[in-house]
Amino acid sequence: MSHCTKFEFSYVNEETIAKAFGKMGIKPATDLVSVFTSDFSKKILGKIGYMGKQQFRAICGQTADKFNLFVCKIEEGSYKLLIERGMISSDDEAIMADLALSFQKAYISVAIDETIRRIDASGVPARVKETFQGFEIEFGPNYEYGIHVTFTGNEITEEVHGVKGDICTKLTEELESLLSSPTTELVTEWKPEYTVVHEEQTLQILSANL
Repeated sequence: MSHCTKFEFSYVNEETIAKAFGKMGIKPATDLVSVFTSDFSKKILGKIGYMGKQQFRAICGQTADKFNLFVCKIEEGSYKLLIERGMISSDDEAIMADLALSFQKAYISVAIDETIRRIDASGVPARVKETFQGFEIEFGPNYEYGIHVTFTGNEITEEVHGVKGDICTKLTEELESLLSSPTTELVTEWKPEYTVVHEEQTLQILSANL
């Protein structure tokens, strides 16, 4: 393993958000979302034109069982996922938590797809396997190299396996740019392999083309 990096997860890319909706089988749309301080202000005052205390541009979609997902643009490069339903039942809180996790996983999956695309485009075959806590990217002629991405709550951990030299940082640039905000601190633990000059032909190809 060349390095292990941990960082706080964030929704940061609008195109990736839209593709995440698609992964969940939901057609996304854009809308203006208002935040209300109470049901009264939403249901009563909203009918007479009150727009709430804040408005956000959002990418939104609805599940088959009428849960509404809103990914609101809080500021440039920063989005927040909100989930609501018109009529709330006792089971809805658990369902909404599962939906939030499913959407996060779909978003991360899109970022994984982009990394696979970059590696493939460099001339090195790549594939992805889903694991219990995340994803495993395998690449190389015999898929002997790997990037293991796991997520627990809002923490992402990426581990690069078998890669020698500074190419390992190039491999994870796409993931880090799509899964964290520019101000997020990346906590990286370097392994001895990082200081080794990469000699394998596969790594030389990646280094030249990524």
